[in-house]
Amino acid sequence: MSTDPRPVGAAAPIPARFAEAFGDWTPRAVVFDCDGLLLDTESVWQLAEDRVVAAHGAVLEEGDHALLHGSTLEVASELIARRSGHDEQVVREDLHREFDRELAAGIRTLPGAGEILRLAGAKVPLGCASNSWLESLQDKLRLGGFLEHFTVLEASDTVENPKPAPDMYAAAARALGAEPSQVLALEDSGTGAQAARDAGLRLIAVPTGGHEAPPADLALTSLTDPDLQAWIASW
Repeated sequence: MSTDPRPVGAAAPIPARFAEAFGDWTPRAVVFDCDGLLLDTESVWQLAEDRVVAAHGAVLEEGDHALLHGSTLEVASELIARRSGHDEQVVREDLHREFDRELAAGIRTLPGAGEILRLAGAKVPLGCASNSWLESLQDKLRLGGFLEHFTVLEASDTVENPKPAPDMYAAAARALGAEPSQVLALEDSGTGAQAARDAGLRLIAVPTGGHEAPPADLALTSLTDPDLQAWIASW
C-alpha cells in the first residue's frame, strides 16, 4: 500500500530552489547543448586542439583558452592560424582530422545525461543545439546513444550565425513549435549561455568542472542533481 500522502494524480512537489528560480513556469520544449553537457567531447576537442596548436607552433595569449571554450571549428581555426601565421584553411582541415581521429577512439557520456534526456523526453519534445557542424553532431549523439531522444538538431552549419549569436536557439524553439520564452535551455559554457539568453529562452547552467557558471536562471553542478529530476517530474 502506498504511503504517499498526495492524492492520486497530484502533481509532484517542486524543489524550493527551482520554485524560486522558475515559479510555476514549465517548459513546452527543452533544448540541450551537447559538448561538455551530455558528452565528454570537450576533452576530445581539447586534445585535438592542443595537437594542432603544437604542430603549427601557435603561441596562445591570455584569454585565448576562454575564447576557444565552446567555440566553433571556424573560430578555433582562425585564432590558431592568426597565432601561428599559418594558412587558416590548412589549420581547419587539421583540426577536423584530429578531432575525428580522437572521436573514433570512443566517447564518454557525462553523469546523469541519459536519465535526464529520458525523463525530459517523456514530458516535452527535445532539441539539441551545438556549435559542431551537423554531421559531427549527429555522429557524436549516435556514438553516445542519445540521437534517438531528439526531434530537432541545430548546428553551426544549419543557421547563419553560430553561438554566441541567438540564431541556433531561436531556430530550435521554432522547430519545436514553441515561443522562445516557453523553452528551457541547458548549457555548460558562457558562449552557449549567451546564445540561449539572447534568444529569449529560460536557462539552467551546468558548467564543466573548473569553469565558472555563466549567468542563468539557475546553476547546477551536475545533471545528476536529484532536484532537477524532481522538477522535471512536476511538469
